Amino acid sequence: NAYGYQLLGAGKTDEAIAMFQKNVKDHPQSWNAYDSLGEAYDRKGEKKLAAENYRKARSMTKDADQQKRIDGILKKFGT
Repeated sequence: NAYGYQLLGAGKTDEAIAMFQKNVKDHPQSWNAYDSLGEAYDRKGEKKLAAENYRKARSMTKDADQQKRIDGILKKFGT
């Protein structure tokens, strides 16, 4: 996940998405993996894919602060 964010920070969005997709595949029970993938899709402008991954992360996390943060993100997508 950290490497994905390094790529994202370097403007290598497609490479970051590939890394986050691998992370989701390797850690399907991690809400944070879906959250990170959602963020990368959002940066790329893929709003539908971003919202799908944020919704998945939201459904998996039990942390109220994270739920609230993700709700705010989803609101900007109109979902």
